[in-house]
Amino acid sequence: MSKTTAKPKASSALARLTKSKTPSKNPSRTSSKTKTASKASERSSAGVVSAEDFFEEEELHGDRIVNVEGNKLKFTNLHKVYWPKEGYTKGDLLRYYWFVAKYMLPYLKDRPEIMRRFPNGINGPFFYQHDLEDPPPFVRSHTVRSSDGSDVRYALVDNVSSLLYITNLGAIAQNPWHSRLGSLDKPDYFVLDLDPEKGASFDVVREVALEVNKLLKELGLVGYPKTSGSTGLHLFVPIATKYSYDEIVKVGRYIASTVAQRNPAIATVERMTKNRKKGQVYVDFLQNSEGKTIAAVYSAREKPGATVSAPLTWAEIKKGVKLLDFTIQTMPARLKKKGDIFGEVLKSKQKLDKILKELR
Repeated sequence: MSKTTAKPKASSALARLTKSKTPSKNPSRTSSKTKTASKASERSSAGVVSAEDFFEEEELHGDRIVNVEGNKLKFTNLHKVYWPKEGYTKGDLLRYYWFVAKYMLPYLKDRPEIMRRFPNGINGPFFYQHDLEDPPPFVRSHTVRSSDGSDVRYALVDNVSSLLYITNLGAIAQNPWHSRLGSLDKPDYFVLDLDPEKGASFDVVREVALEVNKLLKELGLVGYPKTSGSTGLHLFVPIATKYSYDEIVKVGRYIASTVAQRNPAIATVERMTKNRKKGQVYVDFLQNSEGKTIAAVYSAREKPGATVSAPLTWAEIKKGVKLLDFTIQTMPARLKKKGDIFGEVLKSKQKLDKILKELR
């Protein structure tokens, strides 16, 4: 896909929402598109522009060299449309990640990343990339021996430069492991992925989420919900870094199966889609297997609407929300208002010993 049509006014709104500095009151900077383009041209002619100045520009076009944290990054095809219906471009995606980086990076730090690259936007072909080829010095990596004996070098996204670098490669979403360097075989959370079948509204997903939360409380655990950024919800349960992936799969299976047994009309653990009933929500615990990933909190998604994976409160789950309330355009304003409400996922160290003992 090579569509490069002009962006709608929504993109200008995105630029205003994500500005990292207070705009100048000098009307000459914003009086006309001609002057904006002239300003961009002047900056480009200088060769390298600072990230702060670059992301204040209302329209991002072409190829640019940007100084990010002292590193020179070349951003390419900034005008390429990634979300055709909304008109959001690759430049808009980079701008979004520039704004949310300070909130998002703690959830990516020291975690191997699997890239799913969409070089021509959400409607174009995509491919997975595990092995990072010739990364620049500012992108750390970690090599893992795979099951077939080969070495795989995974990207580690732990600074703004590395986040924007892999975004420029077409990685729209950020997909980290459940575990960190130093304890890669010991995850520090497990996740229940609520994935609705055809005929299951988001209200049904919310109902299943509340049933999962009810069971978690019975088990003495606290879960933290976020939208998947697609059609469902992710429920994160932070844990002490002492359990294996096999153990968290076992706990996840018990929780998912119990919820499905209690609520057979709306919840299922059937892996085969043909065996699921219309209107059910698949409670997926298998994303907790070693090497599997879930879209990170605040991650943009390769979905219509440019939705993002947004953390929620349980009060919001009960009251009801719409998935399209959380997009690359609206999320910056929510963050400015509420801050990071997902932080306990990085702090809480809940124990699973009692549950695992009962499951033996």
